[in-house]
Formats: sequence, C-alpha cells, structure tokens
Amino acid sequence: MRLLWLADVLRSAGLTVHEVGGWRSRGSTSFDPHGIMCHETRGSLRSTDAGEIYVLLHGSATAPPPIAQLYLSRTGHWHVIASGRCNHVRVGWAGPFKGVGNSGLIGIEAQHALGEPWTNRQYDSYVRGVRALRDRTGWGIAGHKEHQPAGYGHPSVKTDPSFNMNQFRRDVAASSGGENIMPALSDQEQEQLLKFAKDNNYLLWHGAQKPDGSGRTDIRQHFYNIEGILTEVKANQMTMLGKDWVDEQQIIDGVLNGLGSKDLDDAATALRAAFGDRIGELAAKLTATT
Repeated sequence: MRLLWLADVLRSAGLTVHEVGGWRSRGSTSFDPHGIMCHETRGSLRSTDAGEIYVLLHGSATAPPPIAQLYLSRTGHWHVIASGRCNHVRVGWAGPFKGVGNSGLIGIEAQHALGEPWTNRQYDSYVRGVRALRDRTGWGIAGHKEHQPAGYGHPSVKTDPSFNMNQFRRDVAASSGGENIMPALSDQEQEQLLKFAKDNNYLLWHGAQKPDGSGRTDIRQHFYNIEGILTEVKANQMTMLGKDWVDEQQIIDGVLNGLGSKDLDDAATALRAAFGDRIGELAAKLTATT
C-alpha cells in the first residue's frame, strides 16, 4: 500500500504542504497502516528543515531510511517524505498500538528540540494535520512515548512528543468545532465503551430516537462510525484489541478525559439520550470506582 493521497489531504485542511522529490515511490510497499504515530525530532534548537529532512531521507546510526512519512517544520509547514512503510518505531510494548510496528503505523516527525516550548503556530498545524489524516482514515492517534515508554525493561525508550497526548487528542477532536465526543478517546477506550454499550442492549443499534423523537443524537451517529472502524481494525488483526486490556480505572479515566472536550452539561445530555433508562447504571459504574 502507498499513501498517495497524503499531500492532497493535508492541503485540503488549508495547510502549506511541500512534496519532497521521490516521495510517491519512497518507502516499502509492505505497509498496511491503521494508526497515526506522533514524534518530535529532538534535534538542535538551530536545526534547519534541510538538515532534518536529510536525516529522514538518509537515516541515522539507529534507523535505516526513510524514517517518517511526514515532517512538520517549526514554520507550521508540512513536508511529505514517503508514501510507503518507514522506520520510525519499534513494535510497541504499551499504548494504543501495543504489538504494532512500522508496517501498521504512519509516522510524523515534528522539528523540535528537547525542552523547547511549542509555538502556537506549530502546535496548531500539528493538530490540524492529524485531524485531516484522521478524518480521511478513521485511524487512532498515539505518541512515541506511549508506544515505547520506560518501565518495561526495554533499552529503546522514548519521551516524545513533549506535549500531553490526552490533551492533543482532545484538541484534534475539537478542531472541527468540538461536535463529537468520541475522537478524543484512544481506539482501545472506544472499543471498551462500545463493548459496554452493546453488552447493555444499547438502543442505538436499533435506531433509537432522541427523547423528543427528533432523530439520532450526535454520539449515536459517531458510534456507528466507530463500529465500522473497529471492524476494519479487527480485520487487520491489531493485537491491541481483544486482550491485554488496561484496568477499568484507566478505561474510565480515558472516557472522562474524552468527555472533557465538551461542556459537561452537553456531554451529560448526549449520554443520557444515548443510554436512556440505563443512564443510572452507567453513573453507578463510574462513581463506584472513584
């Protein structure tokens, strides 16, 4: 598979995009992506785009080229490096893409030094670009530090990107106006909430109406989208699904973080409309773990 639509999708989001020569045929075709991985280069504060892109094209002592499909400059401009598989991660031992490696993940390298503050211009461009990719694909989002964190006995641990990934996912979800709750959740958290809904005879599967009978709620429609995404994810045999779940408290924390991207009253209204008479059971389940 080659992602020949990358430049067009980013441009359609109003972003400035540069196409690095040869990108359409660069990278291996042994590539079946189903996730977005966020990185930062951790280069010098005085690094140039040319220097950073040279490394992505030619590799380093620890990573053969190409290193990432996309590069985000401090200017907020995007550079498309490759359309095929690149070498930007190891097979992850944690996070939303546990058990997944380069063949299943698209990599974004943002020009950024250790300890450097994120400018609004670059951070906002990062959010908009990832939102465009997610809108095009439905893929989940993770940070390198979530994929290869310390504490698991592996030598190659990561701490990038330096921004808070939960906040980043909320910002991505809100960047289209904040209409949907669910995109702020990781794929794993979405799967857990989806399973809970189905196990409790969630009315949305039968086209349930809003309390006033006016039609489907936003959250209900988004659940339909998630079901399709998860069906595709399972078909691709992502090992993060179906086993090694994080504990219930982490799931609930993730759900509440996602709901935090909406006004609390709006979130409560959407959940009440979706869960109907079973909203009390949901409330009891949440409060029992606090």
